[in-house]
Amino acid sequence: MARHEFRALDWLRVSVTGKQPQRLLSAAAQAGIRMRGIRSDDVGFFASLPGRDLRHLSVLAQNQGLELAVLQNRGPGILLQRLWLRPGLAAGTILFFVLVHFLSGFVWSINFGTLDQAQAETVRAFLNENGLREGTYVSQELLARTQKALEGQTGLFGWVGLNFAGGCLFVESTPMEEQQIRQPQEQIALYSAADAEIVLIQVESGFSQVEPGQLVAEGQLLAAAERFDREGNSVFQSAAGHAIGRIRRGYTAEQTYEETAAVLTDRTSSVKTLYLLGTEIPLGEETVLSNAQITENWEPLVLGHIALPGCIHTKEYRAQENVSLTYSEQTAQAMARRECVLALLDEYPDAEIEQQSFAFESSDGGVVCRASFVFCADIAVPGQAQPLEKPAT
Repeated sequence: MARHEFRALDWLRVSVTGKQPQRLLSAAAQAGIRMRGIRSDDVGFFASLPGRDLRHLSVLAQNQGLELAVLQNRGPGILLQRLWLRPGLAAGTILFFVLVHFLSGFVWSINFGTLDQAQAETVRAFLNENGLREGTYVSQELLARTQKALEGQTGLFGWVGLNFAGGCLFVESTPMEEQQIRQPQEQIALYSAADAEIVLIQVESGFSQVEPGQLVAEGQLLAAAERFDREGNSVFQSAAGHAIGRIRRGYTAEQTYEETAAVLTDRTSSVKTLYLLGTEIPLGEETVLSNAQITENWEPLVLGHIALPGCIHTKEYRAQENVSLTYSEQTAQAMARRECVLALLDEYPDAEIEQQSFAFESSDGGVVCRASFVFCADIAVPGQAQPLEKPAT
């Protein structure tokens, strides 16, 4: 395409010089050439005209022996001319937008929202099992199938949703909340979980049956759901609250001097897999170690601060072997003592220990710890209320 064909799209600023240049103005007007911004000087004049009239005006100027020069052009013609001379620029621009449209269907990054690191790792492993990771092409079918499977994982979320937009996969969720719904007609009372001395009774609803300093037996009523008014009529109110009791309890644990345990060794192997634009590319051969601990890691591909539609999955194997461990008597006693404390906290997580004593005795190849604790803990447990006996009148 000739240069003047691009100039036809522009407005041009020209200068005309020579003998009696004003004659050209009359000839141009008769030929229908529109010129504006005409300004004369000692040697000629300046004017602006549409680029499509330049060729006709040049012929008129040449016939009159005048010189015509283009000083300035304004419009898209220059840009189009440059693109025409360098077609790679236009092709590259078109290819860029085509690739952006195409690549936006792949996962470039995953946003786990408010999930903590442990939850994010759990969800990432689940997404990977369903074939959804950085570098995966996302279809509506894949997204819906994965979300349905994720919703079926009980105990993880109250609500979870997967949204995909602009190459980013968003994991949106709300925490699991448990709500206990009591039937209106069911009356709840509080009972003692152990033999104890009442230290503090905090009844939020219901009717307390004990007071601080009182000794109670396991299963004894602490707060009733019923009482009688002055006329002997029953008044019902489900019981709720806490009863802190002082408990004496003993625990026994045994620890042998020798035992077999699996320990990690320095023998390791790993294999990496590149997931890029829906393709899976192994980066090396996988060497599986028997009886090994396996850890997996996903590393998104980035170029500087720019995410790329892919990730590298690393699976690392670390071998374990069973070894025989030998403990000294002092170590065995400490481990047995620890087991007794853990048994107490497992039964009463809120226990505050006031007194403790440990007695050790040798056993066949080990040591036995007998622990005695005095501690305070919440002993109130809810249960179905039993009808009270109406007082004699």
